[in-house]
Amino acid sequence: MKLGRYIKDKINFILAYIIYIIIIISYTNAMGVDKNVVLVISIMPTIFFIVGFITSYIIKNRYIKDIEKTMEGLQEKYLISEIIKKPRREENLAYYKILKKANKSMIDNVSEIIYSKKEYKEYIESWVHEIKIPITSAKLLCENNKSDITNKIDEELEEINNFVEQALFYARLEQVSNDFMIRKIEIAEIIKNVLARNKKIMIQNNMKVEIRNIDVSVYTDEKWLEFILNQIIINAIKYKKEYDSKVTIEAIENKEDIKILIKDNGIGIKESEINRIFEKGFTGTNGRKLNKKSTGIGLYLCNKLCKELNIEIEAQSKENEYTQINLKIPKSKKGE
Repeated sequence: MKLGRYIKDKINFILAYIIYIIIIISYTNAMGVDKNVVLVISIMPTIFFIVGFITSYIIKNRYIKDIEKTMEGLQEKYLISEIIKKPRREENLAYYKILKKANKSMIDNVSEIIYSKKEYKEYIESWVHEIKIPITSAKLLCENNKSDITNKIDEELEEINNFVEQALFYARLEQVSNDFMIRKIEIAEIIKNVLARNKKIMIQNNMKVEIRNIDVSVYTDEKWLEFILNQIIINAIKYKKEYDSKVTIEAIENKEDIKILIKDNGIGIKESEINRIFEKGFTGTNGRKLNKKSTGIGLYLCNKLCKELNIEIEAQSKENEYTQINLKIPKSKKGE
C-alpha cells in the first residue's frame, strides 16, 4: 500500500484535524493567550497526530504485505481467508467476516465441481470399458467373416476404437501423472504393437512402412508412449497421398536421449498452420477439407502427455511433400 494512496483515503480525517487546529489557534488568539503558548498548543498535538498517522500506516502496510506474501505461497488462492489472522479493529473485522462467508460459499462450490468432475471421469472410464466389449465382439465377427464389406466395417470399428481411446485418455489427462509407470522399455516392441494395431487399415490404404534402427531402449511409460505413437501413425494414414504413400520410422541414439522420427510423404501441413497443430481442437485446412471427422484432439493429447512424460515433441512439414513428428525421449530415469 502506497503512502500517497493511504493519505488520500484518510483525507477527510486530515482535513478535520486541520480545521480543529485552525479553530484552536483562532480561539486562543481571540482570548489573548501568549503566542508561545499558542504555538505549543498547536505543535504538540500535530506532532502526536503525525506520529500516530505514520505508525498507523506502517502497521496497516505490514499487515497487507503479510497477506500478499501468504497469498503468493498458496496454490489454492481462494483459501486465503482460512489462513490470514483475525484482525482486531472492528472495521477490518467486518470485512474479514464477509470474506469468510464468501470464501465458504466458494469452497462449497469448488468442492461440488470437483466431485461432479470426479463422477463424470469415473462414468467416462466405465463407459469406455463397457463400449470396448461390443467393439471387440464386432471386430471378431468381421475377422471370422472376411469380405470387402466386413473389411470396411472393421476399418470403421478401428476408427471408433481410436475415438473411444481418445475419450479415455482425455478423461485421465488432469491426473495423468498418477497413472505413470516409468520403466525401461524397448522402442521396437512399442512400434511393433502400434503397427500391428493399424496393419489392416494400412494395407487397405496401400501404405508402406520403412523402419530403421529402432532396437533401442528408453525410460518412459509404455502405455502412454504407445498411445502417442498410435495417434501420430493414425494422422499419417488420414493425411496420406493417394498413391505411393509411405511412413518411415527411425530412431537416432544420442548420449542422453533417443530421438524417434516418424515421417510420412503425405499432403503435409501449411507453413502458417504448423505451429498450431498441437492446439486443442485445431484441425487446420486439411482437417476441414479432407477429413471432416477430424477432432483436433489427437495431437493435443500427444503434446500434453509428452510434457508430463518429459518428452520433447516437435513437428516439421512441407505442404504436398511430407510431415515429420520428432520425439526426444530420455534414455535413463530422471536423476540417474
